[in-house]
Amino acid sequence: MCVSCLANVLESDGPKRVLVEHVNGLITRASLLALDGPPPEPGEWVVVHSGYVIDRLDAADAKRAVAEIRRGERDLAHTLMEGVNQ
Repeated sequence: MCVSCLANVLESDGPKRVLVEHVNGLITRASLLALDGPPPEPGEWVVVHSGYVIDRLDAADAKRAVAEIRRGERDLAHTLMEGVNQ
């Protein structure tokens, strides 16, 4: 199963690739072959699916999405700890 990930562009990695940092801290290369328009700039937020950048997010949407992801991580950790303590 493939899942799309939110990532921040770190730098160009050739004419059709970028180096990105995913929300979880993982750094990978992503292809730009599936993205319309100019290549994203460092600091831009993108959606990566199966190794391909498929969309861009503006900074405000990315900030909200990261906050939701972090809240979900905290809620999951809290739920798991409740199960351990029972």
